[in-house]
Amino acid sequence: MNNGNKKIIVLMITVRADFGGGPEQIYKLLKELHEQIDFYVACPNEYPYWQRYSDLIDESKLIEIPHRKFKLFSLFNLIRFIRKNKIDLIHSHGKGAGVYGRLAAALSLVQCIHTFHGIHTGNYNSLEKYLYISFERFLALFTKKIIAVSKSEYILIREYKISPPGKISIIENAVEMPSSIVTYSSSKLSRKKVISISRFDYAKNTGLLIGVMEELKKRNRINEFEFILLGSGPEEEKIKSLVKSKQLENFVTFIGFTSNVGDYLIKSFCYISTSRWEGMPLSVLEAMSYGIPVIATDVNGNKDLIESGMTGYLYDINFPAQAAEYLIRLDEDMELWKNISNAARLKVERYFTVAQMAENTKYLYFEIHAQEGKGSLN
Repeated sequence: MNNGNKKIIVLMITVRADFGGGPEQIYKLLKELHEQIDFYVACPNEYPYWQRYSDLIDESKLIEIPHRKFKLFSLFNLIRFIRKNKIDLIHSHGKGAGVYGRLAAALSLVQCIHTFHGIHTGNYNSLEKYLYISFERFLALFTKKIIAVSKSEYILIREYKISPPGKISIIENAVEMPSSIVTYSSSKLSRKKVISISRFDYAKNTGLLIGVMEELKKRNRINEFEFILLGSGPEEEKIKSLVKSKQLENFVTFIGFTSNVGDYLIKSFCYISTSRWEGMPLSVLEAMSYGIPVIATDVNGNKDLIESGMTGYLYDINFPAQAAEYLIRLDEDMELWKNISNAARLKVERYFTVAQMAENTKYLYFEIHAQEGKGSLN
C-alpha cells in the first residue's frame, strides 16, 4: 500500500455536519475505508455527523470549525492540527470547506483534493459569478486534484475554466443498496405517498411542489396523493404558509430532518426533485436504490441519473404541470411504474455503489501519495 504498514493520513473537511449530501458522502468514505486510511475530520460540532464520525474514527481525530463561516482563527487552528497530526493529504468537500482546505494546504505544504458537490452560481448576479469563478480558479492553483461528482459537473468545471482537464477526476456520488424495495399498490383506498427530501432553500426550490399540487388540484387528482416533505431550512415557514393559503394542508406532511430516511422511502410511490441545480443528488440516488420512480427537474446532476421515460422523468423547471402529468401517468399505468422502478434500481446497482466510489477515491489518494514519493500504489 505504502511504506511498510503505515497508512496514508487524510484530513476530511466539511463546513456542515448537520444534514446534506457532502457530510453523508464523507461518512460513507470513512465507513468504507477507515481500516485502510488513517482519517481525521474537520467539521462543525453538530448533530448528527459529529457523533457519527466520532463513532467511526474516535473523537480525538476531529477538530471543530464553524458552520458555513470562514474565520482566520479557525484556519490557523486547522494548520496547527495538520502539522501536529502529520497529515499527508487534505480532502475538502463543498465550497466553504474548499476555502479552508486549499488555504491550509498552501500554508502547510500539504497536497489537497477538492470535491465540489455542485457549483452553485444560480443565484449570483454577473459580478458575483465572475468573482466566485475567479476565486475558484485561484484556489485551484493550490489543488492537486479536483473531483467532479457527475459528468455534468465535470463539463461545468471545464466550461468555467476553473482547472486544466488533467487535474479533474470524475468520481460519482454513491449509495448503499437497501435490502428491501418498494412495491406497487393499485389501491384507491389510500393516498399514494410522494416524497421529497429538501433543505428548503433557493437551490432546492421546494416551493415548486406547491405548483405541482395546484396542477393536480385543477385536474381533480390531488385527493389521490399525499406529499411527504423531509428536511428543513430557511424557506420552511414561508412554504408552510403558502401551503395553508392555497388550502393544500390536507395533502402535505412536514416531517423535518430525520436520520431514518429509508423508513419513508420504502413506503413511497414516487420521488419528486424541484432543484434549480445539483452536483449529484444523493436523495435521488437513494430513491432510485429503493426502486422509486423519480420525477426531477431537467438540471445538472438530475439529468446524469434520469433517462426520461426509462429510469424516471425529467420536467422543465418552469412548468410544474409536466411533473403533475408524469405523476398521473405513473398512477394510471402499473406496468410503466414497475418497469421504471426496476430500471432505476438496476442503474444504481450497476454504476453508483459505495464500493465503487470508495475504491476510486482510495486509488486517487494512493496515486497522489506515490507522486509525492511517500509510497506506492497498492
